Order: sequence, then C-alpha cells, then structure tokens
Amino acid sequence: MNQSKVFCIIVTYNGMKWIENCLRTIEGSSHPLEVIVIDNGSNDGTIELIEKQFQNVKLIKSERNLGFGAANNLGYKIALENNADYIYLLNQDTLSYPDTISKLIDVFEIDGSIAIASPFHLNDDGSKLDKKFEEYISANTCHEFISDSSLDQLKQYYPIGFVNAAAWLIKVSAIKQLGGLFSSAFYHYGEDSNFLSRMHYYKKKCVIVPRVFVHHLREDRKGKMSAAFEKQKLTLKKVQIMTNIHTPYKKALKILYKYAGQQLFYGNIRGAFELFTYPIIYKSQILKYRNSYTTENIL
Repeated sequence: MNQSKVFCIIVTYNGMKWIENCLRTIEGSSHPLEVIVIDNGSNDGTIELIEKQFQNVKLIKSERNLGFGAANNLGYKIALENNADYIYLLNQDTLSYPDTISKLIDVFEIDGSIAIASPFHLNDDGSKLDKKFEEYISANTCHEFISDSSLDQLKQYYPIGFVNAAAWLIKVSAIKQLGGLFSSAFYHYGEDSNFLSRMHYYKKKCVIVPRVFVHHLREDRKGKMSAAFEKQKLTLKKVQIMTNIHTPYKKALKILYKYAGQQLFYGNIRGAFELFTYPIIYKSQILKYRNSYTTENIL
C-alpha cells in the first residue's frame, strides 16, 4: 500500500444536513487519513454532532465565518506542520467511496507534473454526472475525453482546464511551489480558479480520473446563488481577471475592458465604471499581488 500521508480538510458551515454522511463515508477510506474539520461558526448543531460522533476528527472551531479560502488555509497549515504529502479538500455536501483517494494517488505516480487530481462528481443518487461538473468537460477544456468515452477507451486520467474544489487531492510540494494554497484576495468563490491560474503558470496539471467518484449533493439547490452573491459577481470577476498570473498583465487589461464594454452594452453603467476604474485605482495593489506569486519571488 502507498504510504503517502494524506490530510482531508473539510470546511463546514451549518452543515447538519450533510456532515454526518460526509464523515461516515470518508472514514471508510481504504487509504489512511487524518481528517480536519474547520467550522466557520455553525449554529445549527454541526459542531455538537461532530464532537459527539466523530472524536477522531480534529475539529477547529471559528467563532466567525472565515470564508472558504481562509478556512482551508488554516487546515493546510496544520497538515503542513504534520508533514503531509497530500491534502484532500472535500466539501461538506459530498459522499465518498473507500477507494477514491487511493486511486487518485495512483495518477500522481504516473505523471510528476500533476498538482491536482479530482474524482468525477456524481449527482445525489449517482444516476448521472453532477450538472456543473459535466459543464466543465468539453473538447476544448478536456481533450479526448468525449471521444475516448464514446469509444470505450478511457485513459487513466485527463487534464482539464477547470474543476471546482469540491474534492481536490493536491500534492503538498506543488502547493509550496505555487506560493501557498488559497489567496487572501478571495473570501468565498474564485479561490479555486485563482489557484488553478497559478498552477497553469507553473506548468502543472489538474486532472480528472475516470471511474473514481464522489457524490456532490446539490441537486435541490439547482445551482442558484444567493441574491447577495449575484450582486458580487462583477467584483469577483474583476479580481479573477487581474490576479490571473497565467495571463500577462496587458492581456488581462484587454480582457477586463472587453468585459466592461459588455456591461456597458447591457446598460450596466455603474458596473462598467467599476471595471474600467479598478486597474487605475488599484494598479499598485494588483501588481504587488501578481509579483508575489511569480517564480523569482517563490523559489
């Protein structure tokens, strides 16, 4: 058996609906795991359930909501202090299989350029792929998968442009090379795409692994975001564009201004103004961020 040390990090927030089944299934992993739960101020009984039923789980209780990125960073710090080889970021609303992690580890031994390996995300009852996960797969973003699956000649893994961090197995040595896990520029949403942009900059791979699964239990939410988040989309988008170090600064500006033009076309004058002025007002901050993740400042 592979002896790699894996720490599973689960961020919880009012997760009573899912957390018991999530932890029950992950504790059945055939590969030994240390499980860390970072709770972001739950008040629905999540903390009490974990304390009572999962005493082998290391539970970190935050009095306030740190956000997804900062909470995972806290878990990563603990894993790093304990000499982890991999961290497994897992959403609270997932169900796992015993062989999920061991099969993901196998692909890292095939290709040293892999930084992230993700299982395929199934829907609630496993009858089909999770809708959002399926949208990540196309001929452009995941070369040859559609062809290979149609012809029943699947490879062991497929590089993909983006997959959300609901079940990421990440090599710790890759995180160190990329300058750390999630950026403090993102509170909730956007941190995974930012991490992937740094990964691409360093010519590392994110892969999905066929016939390895988790369930992502979100069908009843139908992919809807809160009204508050809908209002924040534009702000999140501008930060994503300008902090993507895989895209040269001047090209990022062009992408941002094209997006601003689209907002203007649709009558969102206030949004367009916010986008146009962002790199002017915050240029030094943006450049400082981008420079902090470049090769010469990390290695």
